Amino acid sequence: MAIPTDRGHVILTKDAAGATTVMVGTSLTDGNVQNVYARHVGVGNLRVHPGVRLAAGKHGQHSLDVVEVFVGADDSVHIRRTEASDDLRANG
Repeated sequence: MAIPTDRGHVILTKDAAGATTVMVGTSLTDGNVQNVYARHVGVGNLRVHPGVRLAAGKHGQHSLDVVEVFVGADDSVHIRRTEASDDLRANG
């Protein structure tokens, strides 16, 4: 599996042509993702892993929990649940 590139709350939007944009931010306030720091535009293949909880908002869908977002070897954008056992500290 690819190394996750971003962690945070996501919002998924679609443009008039149906292309998906995935934005990653630091927090969620009233269904709006705040402080967007990463964006994947025109996502052709989106893979939302089991356990990711999404809710409908006024601008699209957003995650209810912090998730990991990464691009896989097949160029798919993956949204994966962050496990409670995950640790960002370096080992060793």
